[in-house]
Amino acid sequence: MRYTSTITAPGGRRAVSAAVMMSVEDTVVTCADILIEDTSAWAALLPGDAGTQLGLDDVQALLLAAWETACESLPDAVTDPARMRWSAPPTTELRLSAEGPHDQPSPGLGTLIDLEALGPGEEGIRPEMAVTITRSPTMRRQERQAVLRRALVHMAQHFGYVWAEEERL
Repeated sequence: MRYTSTITAPGGRRAVSAAVMMSVEDTVVTCADILIEDTSAWAALLPGDAGTQLGLDDVQALLLAAWETACESLPDAVTDPARMRWSAPPTTELRLSAEGPHDQPSPGLGTLIDLEALGPGEEGIRPEMAVTITRSPTMRRQERQAVLRRALVHMAQHFGYVWAEEERL
């Protein structure tokens, strides 16, 4: 099962798309993803003074919405969560990545996300950062937000932003 939504710029260029996917076989696997497909098309949709670089608040809001969708909304649509039995500890991966055409170098996360609030980081272009959370996928929103913030700090610290702290988010 897959649902996709796309925002297009004038002329029909795909600017941003979002997708949620679910596979139910021996295990349940869900995924939610938001993709900036064309930064110039996206910029054409924004007010003139707005930039296309996401702030860390934006990143947290997007990851929270994707996490809630993948772990609660999709499984609720297919099964009764009270009847689910875990075959292994449930895990969630949160990933930030900057990808481009395969024949060109990656643009780097810093071109799409303002990472300055994390403090000084490693030199060079980092194309992705990720963290895996082992935790029940169902939790209250406030708890999920707290776990998300700690996970983002953990991720940042392990990808070269050693001064990252929750207070900086």
